[in-house]
Amino acid sequence: MSYAEDDVYPLPGWNSTRSDEAVKRREDIAVIEDGDGWVFHRPQRIVLDAEAVNKDGVADLLRDADAEIAREPDCDAVLDELGLVLVRAPADRLVTLVTQLRDAVAGSASLDHVLIAGPAYWHGDDEPEPIDDPGDIPGSGDAGAGLTVVVLDTGIEDDPPFPVDSGGAGDREVADEDGDKQRDPPAGHGTHIAGLIARTAPGARIVAHRVLKTEAGQIGEIELAQALLGLPEGVDLVNCSFSGAVLGGAQPLVVERALARLSKSTVVVGCAGNNGKDRSQWPAASKRVIAVGAIGRDDASQPWRRTDFSNYGDWVDACAPGVRVPSAFLRYEQFDGWAHWSGTSFSAPQVVAAIAAVATADGSGDVVAAADKLVRDKARPRIDGVGAIVDPDDLP
Repeated sequence: MSYAEDDVYPLPGWNSTRSDEAVKRREDIAVIEDGDGWVFHRPQRIVLDAEAVNKDGVADLLRDADAEIAREPDCDAVLDELGLVLVRAPADRLVTLVTQLRDAVAGSASLDHVLIAGPAYWHGDDEPEPIDDPGDIPGSGDAGAGLTVVVLDTGIEDDPPFPVDSGGAGDREVADEDGDKQRDPPAGHGTHIAGLIARTAPGARIVAHRVLKTEAGQIGEIELAQALLGLPEGVDLVNCSFSGAVLGGAQPLVVERALARLSKSTVVVGCAGNNGKDRSQWPAASKRVIAVGAIGRDDASQPWRRTDFSNYGDWVDACAPGVRVPSAFLRYEQFDGWAHWSGTSFSAPQVVAAIAAVATADGSGDVVAAADKLVRDKARPRIDGVGAIVDPDDLP
């Protein structure tokens, strides 16, 4: 069964003011118009294939653009491992230089893109709403037992209502990073996501790492590569609920090379983003990642429909509930540890948890086979534009 992509579930009344301002305040984020949307990137930074540096014409292009190869202690090791170098170039020549470098050596250059957490910026603030304990987090049983799920996000609440591993104080959620006496727009994001995994796969080992800077909820591609390459051995599933468009729609060098280094037995899931457009977003659009859109419905008697905020297209593999999703949250101000929240950010972990549950239902623990069964099986119910329907309450 398949539903038409223009049959969408509306969620009106969103306002992006707070998130817009949080992004604008960051001196480490620049923005350019590129086609139908914005591209966020680190100012004056290009990543370049290390072998391309010695190709004909490349040195001339760098010299003519007043650009130079740079070494930075924070990122040298990961770039060296990925066969890349960092180039610094004047802001007014940056995009032109990337294009020229690609023309000289195909696929050789990319901006150092910045990816943003779903609720921060892409579909507006869509503020979370405080709720009472939904009573089903963690879930019952041992679905997901023996599997390790890594959540790369804003961290985890100090005392969540389910077991979580973390690296310590540095992985705790920060409610107010900018000190303005308000909860930062993405704060609570990581805890909400981890709670959704604990609901459907309570037996899984959840590892929460704080990689998103909370005020704007952003991560640079080099930082993402560091996180991916630093994953402990034996990780089964990785949740990446952040996304961003890239210059010219070309595959981003840093992310693609880091993903290629992961074990083939590790499944990576990413949110499709919340622009309501068909423009691909990364890392979700990578062939190495399962891209997840959001669906909604008024009640269980109605068919699922793509939400109007969910991105869509042939690059989106699956969809899961994404409207007013209940889960764990920060204890802060009016919140007592629980909230509703909407966005593809919260659809992605439901697919992660469903894969974990299906993988352990037959005792195999094979997450790749479970992902194939849930997402790639053409007999599964699908919605045009957002792929296979994954309902954690109705798993095969």
